[in-house]
Amino acid sequence: MINKANKKIGIIAILVVILMVCLFTYIKSGKDKLVKNDNTSIFVEEENQDSYENEEKIKDKNIVVEIKGEVKTPDVYELNDESIVKDVIEIAGGLTEEADISNINRAQKLKNHELIYIHNKNEVKENLSYSQNTVTKSDSSGKININCAQLEELKNLNGIGEAKAKRIIEYRENIGTFNSVEDIKNIDGIGEKSFEKLKEQIEI
Repeated sequence: MINKANKKIGIIAILVVILMVCLFTYIKSGKDKLVKNDNTSIFVEEENQDSYENEEKIKDKNIVVEIKGEVKTPDVYELNDESIVKDVIEIAGGLTEEADISNINRAQKLKNHELIYIHNKNEVKENLSYSQNTVTKSDSSGKININCAQLEELKNLNGIGEAKAKRIIEYRENIGTFNSVEDIKNIDGIGEKSFEKLKEQIEI
């Protein structure tokens, strides 16, 4: 009887030891998996952070440019800051058959928030014809035609220095001719007070 009791105790002791070993192995395995998952999570987070930072750097190097006029898809486009005028023309679908690029430098580097305007061939001819027809009228009236006057002529206007005169010429080249003398107020630096001083000196 004693031997049978000892055998039972021995078997129970062995089972307890086996159970403890299994339990220890299971707990250790779970901890290893947890550490591995944590490391993987940290790695993924760092990778995502690096990817986000790279995207931000790329965005910082981009510029926004608007192109209008004789291109197939005029719109606002985002380009790399090393882009040139030719690039935005291509992105906009290319030039139309009526495009006039005689005054466009396609190799010029683009600037952020710049406006590129591609004139129509007929528009350029009309403006040239209009300018030629109004020269005599400007001379006889004593007024300066703001649609065809050159830099030195514009500088003779009250309150118009070289900087504003250049802005007037740039407006004609990029936007088009003035439809009324009041349109000169669209020029940066020419407000109502400035207009009052020069309105009797100008015409279209």
